[in-house]
Amino acid sequence: MPVVSVGDMSQQFISMRNGGTIKTELARLSESLSSGLVNDVTQALDGDTTRLSGINYSLEQLDGYAQAAEETSQTLANIQNVLGQFDTLRGDSSAQLLLINGESTINQIDNAARDAARNFSVMITTLNTQVADRALLGGADVTGAPLETPDVMLTDLQAAIGGATDFATIDAAITTWFDDPAGGFATTAYLGDTGAPVEKRISDTRTIPIEARADDPAIRETLKSAAYAALADGLPGLDRDTKVTMLERAGTGLYTAAADLVSVQSRIGTAESEVEQSQTDTNAQLSALQIARNDIVLADPFETASQLQSVQIQLETHYSVTARLSQLSLLRYI
Repeated sequence: MPVVSVGDMSQQFISMRNGGTIKTELARLSESLSSGLVNDVTQALDGDTTRLSGINYSLEQLDGYAQAAEETSQTLANIQNVLGQFDTLRGDSSAQLLLINGESTINQIDNAARDAARNFSVMITTLNTQVADRALLGGADVTGAPLETPDVMLTDLQAAIGGATDFATIDAAITTWFDDPAGGFATTAYLGDTGAPVEKRISDTRTIPIEARADDPAIRETLKSAAYAALADGLPGLDRDTKVTMLERAGTGLYTAAADLVSVQSRIGTAESEVEQSQTDTNAQLSALQIARNDIVLADPFETASQLQSVQIQLETHYSVTARLSQLSLLRYI
């Protein structure tokens, strides 16, 4: 029977190769034990990574929806905050104006008109609130303020009224300016988008419409009522009775506008509730998929530690054998 011998150089290369293989395996197991993750997922799954790929794809989609839902939730919360501030201004102005009547002094009338004019300006500024340089109440147009400045609006209203000083003419001019869909408020004051409500997709089956713009009828009617009082302070030549009538009209209009504003806030509240429910559903799906993914990619610490100990023993044995072989000498057998 022929004998196959291995030369010293070949034996050295074989020993180095075996040692390198054991060290590589030791490093792999050490990393796996340290990170808690399977070092080679493909090998662990015997090459069948279809399920893991599907889970990762679903997780990416859900992460995107979760981010969209969070952004939508923040937008809705900011809109709700703006509407709340706007309604507070409406209520404060209404309460003050409802105190004005035919028995009020000229100082009370003038003071109420000045305060109402300031409130009108603050109302416009509030509706023009931007967050991160994005308008909240301009619909799809988020690049700029949804409403003109108060001064521009009042100047245009005064031009529409002309030199009239009687309430009937002033009333007709203000009503036309705010209600005409082809002029006044629609073309001069409102600068935002007029298309369909913006819809935000927050899951694969759900979109949320954001139904609140600065040209909403409820907001427009509130501004119209506030404009009566603001113009009572700004129009020249008004007598005392006309001012009182305009302030009374403003106070009553602002008071009755509350119900319609509540409807706008309710729509936003409903959208907030839907987003919250969607976030709950998405988080539940994310948790389930993450658990499924962990079952695949997480290494069993006890099994990994056992394998690591076995490889350590194997490496120690390899070094021991190599050391013994290096000490072999022909002189011991002569």
